[in-house]
Amino acid sequence: MQGTLITILIIIAILILFALSIAKKTSRNYKNEIASLGVLGTFIGIAIGLYHFDVTNIDESMPYLLNGLKTAFITSGVGIFFSIIISIYKPVATKKSETFNALEMVVKEFNKNLTTQFGENFKQLNESVKAMITWQDNYKTQITKSEENLSGLLAQLQRIEVMKEDEQKSIEAIILNLKQGSDDIKNSLGETTDIVKEQMQLLLREANRKLS
Repeated sequence: MQGTLITILIIIAILILFALSIAKKTSRNYKNEIASLGVLGTFIGIAIGLYHFDVTNIDESMPYLLNGLKTAFITSGVGIFFSIIISIYKPVATKKSETFNALEMVVKEFNKNLTTQFGENFKQLNESVKAMITWQDNYKTQITKSEENLSGLLAQLQRIEVMKEDEQKSIEAIILNLKQGSDDIKNSLGETTDIVKEQMQLLLREANRKLS
């Protein structure tokens, strides 16, 4: 939104200067001023794009960078276009003024700095992407190891659960055997007691008979 407003304002100013330049009542043209406004729009657009550009958050920064570049290219293109039209429509016989020469130097210096700045930014962006890929690979490896460790732990817990079930069954079997053994002993003792009682009764009867 901010870049669009700036673009519109600069284009309006260029159109006003263009209209003044081609007016029949004046011999002056504003070619240099129009070119300067185009360059100004370029600086502002690039500045807006780079101000919001963050190499650590590329996805959210990229729209701001593209909007800034759009402002820069549109304003510079409009400025150059109308400056050329003025040169054709109202050619100037004199040599380039010192102002225009200085403007050319500014544009050349700007292009040089722009190339250097963008080269450094994209270098940082490339390094950030490489670091992100390395981090993702390491994270994937850690996740794989964690899954393997978790699977091993679950397998051990299952084995322990099976061992507990086996131990429980063994204990229950031992208790059952002990109970059965106790019942057998109890029955045997009962039978033995009955036999002893019968033998004692026989002995008592035999003793009574002899005494009689």
